[in-house]
Amino acid sequence: MSCLHRYPCVAITGVAILGIVIDSFCFDSLRASVLAWASITLFGSVIPWLARRASGPRAAAFAGSIATALAVMAGFGVWHAWDEHRYRSASLSPPVAGEQYPMVVRGRLKRGVTLRPNPIRFSSRSNSPWQSQLEVELESLRVEEGFREATGNVLVFVDGDHSHLLPGDRLQIYGLLHGLAAPTNPGAADLREFYRRKHLHGRIEAKNARSITLLQRASPSLERGIAMFAKSGRESLLRHTDDVTGPLAIALVIGQREFVNENTRNALLATGTAHLLSVSGLHLAIIVLVVGWLVSALGWPTSYRLAAIVGISVLYMLVTGNRPPVMRAAILVGALLVATALRRTSPPLNLLGAAALVLIVANPLNVFAVGVHLSFLAVGTLMMVGRPINRGTSASELELQRELRFRALVEDSSNRFVAITKSFVRLLIQTAQMSACVTAVSFPLVWSQFHMVSLVSVLTNVLIWSGLMLALPAGVLTVLLDPVHPLLGAAPGWVCHSSLGAMWWVVDGTSAIRFGHFWLPAPPNWMVWLFYSVLVGSLPWQSRNATRLRIAWVFVWGVAALMLALRPAPLPENTLEATFIDVGHGTSVVLRTPDSGVWLYDCGSMGNDRGTGQDIDSVLWSMGISHLDGVFLSHADADHYNALPSILQRFSVGAVYTPPGMLDESEPRLAALRAAIAARKIEVRQMVRGDLVGESTKIIANHPPIGGVDGSDNANSLVLRLDHGGTTLLLPGDLEPPGTEVLISMDRPIPQGVLMAPHHGSLSMNADAVLAWARPGEVVVSGGRRSAREEVRQMLSMTGSGVHGTAESGAIRIRIGETGKIEVRSWLTDRWR
Repeated sequence: MSCLHRYPCVAITGVAILGIVIDSFCFDSLRASVLAWASITLFGSVIPWLARRASGPRAAAFAGSIATALAVMAGFGVWHAWDEHRYRSASLSPPVAGEQYPMVVRGRLKRGVTLRPNPIRFSSRSNSPWQSQLEVELESLRVEEGFREATGNVLVFVDGDHSHLLPGDRLQIYGLLHGLAAPTNPGAADLREFYRRKHLHGRIEAKNARSITLLQRASPSLERGIAMFAKSGRESLLRHTDDVTGPLAIALVIGQREFVNENTRNALLATGTAHLLSVSGLHLAIIVLVVGWLVSALGWPTSYRLAAIVGISVLYMLVTGNRPPVMRAAILVGALLVATALRRTSPPLNLLGAAALVLIVANPLNVFAVGVHLSFLAVGTLMMVGRPINRGTSASELELQRELRFRALVEDSSNRFVAITKSFVRLLIQTAQMSACVTAVSFPLVWSQFHMVSLVSVLTNVLIWSGLMLALPAGVLTVLLDPVHPLLGAAPGWVCHSSLGAMWWVVDGTSAIRFGHFWLPAPPNWMVWLFYSVLVGSLPWQSRNATRLRIAWVFVWGVAALMLALRPAPLPENTLEATFIDVGHGTSVVLRTPDSGVWLYDCGSMGNDRGTGQDIDSVLWSMGISHLDGVFLSHADADHYNALPSILQRFSVGAVYTPPGMLDESEPRLAALRAAIAARKIEVRQMVRGDLVGESTKIIANHPPIGGVDGSDNANSLVLRLDHGGTTLLLPGDLEPPGTEVLISMDRPIPQGVLMAPHHGSLSMNADAVLAWARPGEVVVSGGRRSAREEVRQMLSMTGSGVHGTAESGAIRIRIGETGKIEVRSWLTDRWR
């Protein structure tokens, strides 16, 4: 109880979080929530009266604490229910649950435009290097008879730089409205949660600048001024940096992470320095520290110093978009300064609890945000490491003070150079210790969310610390001085650029250290809960033995979690499994054979210009897979291989199998693919008709023949056949004539098997000939929206087979049992674990 009296805000925040969690899982309407929480509050109000009558004042006081906790829990539960009710009551919410459709809407821009490099800028579909994101609060939408009133918020994507639009501007937007769909693949992140936390009801894809019309400029406001300041700051930073340091500077100083490319993000994640991209309390602390030094050097009175620090904190919070970590830090800074001004003290953990309470009031769904969890976890760890919860005895406190005074006396009598060196070494050791503690405490959460375990994070963070201390203040000065005159921003711009260049050199180098980081399947969620439950339960125990046991717990938990994470998903004995991943217009099939082999057939999708393999990664990790025996590439179309470089970074691969000559072609993307394969020294094997791979379960190449056929890459697609249980699985890639005629001239496969539709179910690729030859019982279409057309289904079902499309059903899992029985399950309608 004494601990609760010292940390009342921590206790209140814990109860508030419990109320929000209970409300989110137990009640599905505002009415049900209010009735339930009112009943709980009423029951709680009776408890003290009953306790007083039964056991006296002391019991009544304890019961009063319980009643208060129930009342707080009820209040925040209702607050969550009200927030959910407001979100659901938007008129746009029901229609966006379906497919995309054209729409014209009118509304007001909520905040400054987010600008990022266009992800399809290398494609013929776009001629702009930029893409803009606009958050718009709807006012009306177009119907046949005109515009009608509408409510809700949408995220608009449009090619081009539209940062001239400012908060409050009224806009008319034409584009395709998309619903917030459930994940279509196992292990994929549910983006509906992200949109819900930002109170967004859908997204609109506008084609170009002509799709957005400015109806009315808003009057000047603080939000418009902040947006203009952020835009000016972005331009100033880009003017004084290069292609590598510019995106880092923008993320570091003004909180816009969208400029950072995929490779840079991966390197930062691998080295445990991804916090550089997320403006947080660390960034604000550095700025506050520098501002404090400056105003102290100027000799300002205490009240002016406090006002300057608070003002800078608020300004920085607004410019960086009111992100929860920065809000938390600003609240802490403000509370500490107010306490200093009033000559009052409060435990730092109690202030951290108060900051959490403010964030929950601002948005109840911050309770479920991983970024918020990591932020508070890091700061709480630093607070507890720097100052344990339970103070020592008076004698031990006095002994510590004597030791510190003696150390200071020794250093004062030492050589100046020696004293500075010792101070610097001590600072490095303290920084390493702090970084190690934060890394150890946060790594289960980082691992479970990002599938990354970094072993070089402590080293990297220590090495880049001094660079961060220079780059951030210099970047802020660049943003402030460059608009006045470019020459004024030149010096701080050079310091910012040089510091970030040195930091990136460290990050790039440590990310390349062999075995410095590992991409792994995530441990079970219950293991993460167990880790933090044991850690929190041990906090009241403060001693050296307790510290040793916590360190041992981190290692023991890590070993146990690794064993569970790398355990493959169960597969029935003597069963062949093929999982067709929903990658849009493209192909990727995970094959698991009865002899424990794991193979990948193709790995790409159309529009994947950045070469990411996120959909494929998530499916493999959900199966507990970290190694692939081999990857088969059917042919040289990018939508069948463009994710392989990314996959090679995250998974070990035994070999890459291709049709003859595929990697020898001059297509630019193939050069990048060859470089990625060579960098990891992976063997490339070419397959022709009759070649076999695998152990007890053979994977047979049915096409192309030796020497190939006259025609395109499609006609020479690598066609694989797997025989199991008296039936057949056929994977024909993008096979088309004349390759089709060559294939069907071979002996027929066993009928009533499984066939992947050639060329994503295209109506013009002579698929009917393949169907008549193969006589499948089930056909799977791996493709985009066009493959879901009714004429495609009719054509593929001509032999009486069932037709299953990833565009409609999400990932599709086929299992062929020992007796040849085929089981078909789709992720959206019949999920599996």
